[in-house]
Amino acid sequence: MGDMYSFADADRYCSQKERLSKVKKAKTADMRTNILKILVAVLFAVLIIEAVVYVVIIPCTASVKVHFSGLSQYSPEDIIRLCGLNVRQTWINFDTGALSSKLKKLPLFESVQVEKSFPDQVIITVTERKTAAIAIAEVDGKSVAVQIDKTGYVYRVDGSLPSGNVPIISGLTFENPHPGIRLNTKLRPLLKQIGTILETKPAYFSAISEIRISPKDYGEYDLILYPMHSKIRVLADKELNEESLQYMMVVLDVIDSLDPDVTEVDLRYGAVSYKTRNSDRSYQLRGGAFNNDSNRR
Repeated sequence: MGDMYSFADADRYCSQKERLSKVKKAKTADMRTNILKILVAVLFAVLIIEAVVYVVIIPCTASVKVHFSGLSQYSPEDIIRLCGLNVRQTWINFDTGALSSKLKKLPLFESVQVEKSFPDQVIITVTERKTAAIAIAEVDGKSVAVQIDKTGYVYRVDGSLPSGNVPIISGLTFENPHPGIRLNTKLRPLLKQIGTILETKPAYFSAISEIRISPKDYGEYDLILYPMHSKIRVLADKELNEESLQYMMVVLDVIDSLDPDVTEVDLRYGAVSYKTRNSDRSYQLRGGAFNNDSNRR
């Protein structure tokens, strides 16, 4: 009989223990659920706060961050100063159209694009003008360098000189040289040709010290080229390209080997002629001279 009571007590004890274990597990699960809910709520609140900061507060209160693309000759600070850009403006109030208009009025650029990038950036993309030739003009009684791009557009009259093998053009007349003027339409093809050579074979112009415009009737012109390391001047037509410059170098090489007293070479009219120091007579350079010179080499 005593054994039966012992078994009954054991069963009740086990049942009670199981119930307590289940209650404990249920409480633990509820606690985890509550903690998870709290974490989700906190995370959601943080996301909402970040969204408000990103979408509303930064665009409306923070100063814009200005980024330039395409600058190589000028610094961002130079451009900001020239166009009077207020970098303390907020992104929401920034007027890209007004800034674009200001930048396009600067003669330094061929093209300008201004874009906003959310939430606080402004991207300014420019294409700088590059110097195709330098002319010398008189400003306030002083001779200054005038920089001209490949379209014949004068964009700098400040006396500064660009780096690289940029040719000097003489024979141009400027009544009132200032940035924004263009050369005569007859001369623009020449600047385009020079610009093309500078992009492909700039080394050619390291051998030429000056290109002079020699006017003809009806606005036409020929060219007079002055090689860097030669006393000879070269008369050429207005078509200037890699082939004509290469041909000129070959002719000068041949002429130097034939007669050291040559002062002028004429490459116009499909023939080669030259003059010497002690005579005004023109001598024709025959094709055989090239062959003989080639054989000597």
